[in-house]
Amino acid sequence: MKRKTKRPARVVSKFVLILMILNLTLPFYGGATTSALETLGHHYLNGYIYRPQNTPEPTRQPEAHPAPPPSPSPSPTPSPSPSPKPSPTPELTPTPEPGSTPEPGIEPSDSPGAITDPSQEDDPNQGGLPAVTGMDLQKLLDAAYRNDDRKVAYLTFDDGPAPHITNAILDILREENVKATFFSIGNLAEVFPDEIRRQYEEGHGIGNHTYTHKFRQIYADPQNFVDELIKTEGVYKSILGEDKTFRLIRFPGGSFGDKLEPFREAVNEAGFAYIDWNCVNGDAETLDYQSPQKLLSRVKETTGSKSGLIVLMHDAPGKETTVEALPSIIEYLRSKGYEFELLPGSR
Repeated sequence: MKRKTKRPARVVSKFVLILMILNLTLPFYGGATTSALETLGHHYLNGYIYRPQNTPEPTRQPEAHPAPPPSPSPSPTPSPSPSPKPSPTPELTPTPEPGSTPEPGIEPSDSPGAITDPSQEDDPNQGGLPAVTGMDLQKLLDAAYRNDDRKVAYLTFDDGPAPHITNAILDILREENVKATFFSIGNLAEVFPDEIRRQYEEGHGIGNHTYTHKFRQIYADPQNFVDELIKTEGVYKSILGEDKTFRLIRFPGGSFGDKLEPFREAVNEAGFAYIDWNCVNGDAETLDYQSPQKLLSRVKETTGSKSGLIVLMHDAPGKETTVEALPSIIEYLRSKGYEFELLPGSR
């Protein structure tokens, strides 16, 4: 009889212990996990730094502060002004994201670089290049592929800046006394503004290559594309001066094909103009190693007898052989009678 009475007591004790454990642990379980990536300021996607956009920020209500009592003064006290209305709910982030710009308006009269006075078309501050935008600039760029009386080569570099690569290219261009045009990605320009500054100060051209270079995002809608161009122009202005305009752009992957016709139209309507290429060094044609000799061979293969040569190269991370091949490419083009110039609208 004694053994039978002890067993229920042990069962009850265990049951109470289990209840106590559950009571302590269950309130801490919320049923959700948080990714550590959400705490990063920005990260790499497809080789480029990308800051997540349109992420909702937590907000807090402004604290109410009572108006301080007026201090006694021998001079007449001014009549009290009405208390200010409470400001909108502030975001926790104290400052806006660098380079951010207002939502674009694409009415022709509001285009920042629109030319309304013919006397401005030969502005000496533009490096001798016509200071025009939109369709006028587009006509100049379309004409760059052909020159009637001489041979002109326009060296271009996409997808930078990457400090190690970009600065090495700038060193060579300075030694060779050659100017080039750089189509940089907006979020990289924000991270490496010194390289953008050096490009401009040494007389090179500045081109716009969108803010993220993410195909799914920029090619989802023409307005998305224009928004990124305007945001990147805002980045350039913050680095080089708010009084400047940067309306020369290059489509990531090129503007070719009927599907991009609405995008080309939207670009021109927003006051921008685009340029593609007709010569390559092949440094983005494969992920495999490309020797300097191979890059020079691709330039020779794609030069042909063109009188206007728009040469596509890259100053992105990992393009060391582009740097190594550049002196030979310049030497080859000179031997073929080419002069080096900036693209219209790049300054």
